[in-house]
Amino acid sequence: MVEHNSDTQKSQGTVFRKIGRGLGKYLTDWRNLLGHSLLGIVFLVLAIWAPVNIWIKLIVIACLITFNVIRMRRKAKRAALKVAVEDEKV
Repeated sequence: MVEHNSDTQKSQGTVFRKIGRGLGKYLTDWRNLLGHSLLGIVFLVLAIWAPVNIWIKLIVIACLITFNVIRMRRKAKRAALKVAVEDEKV
């Protein structure tokens, strides 16, 4: 029989929880939804007049996701810094 290491299972569960929370935050942010909607409309319009290679579309989507994640992390850092500064004042 194969015995499972409970530490490994716990760390995998933690990783999946972090991924789930991050994905949930990403999908509920209105700026991300707006960006992906606008990009989808642009791709649809481009597909009508000038077909775009699928690899170019995937690269653009990956860049959009990367920039959105960076923006969300910067926003979280600013919020944490603002809370820390307000705590110092009190």
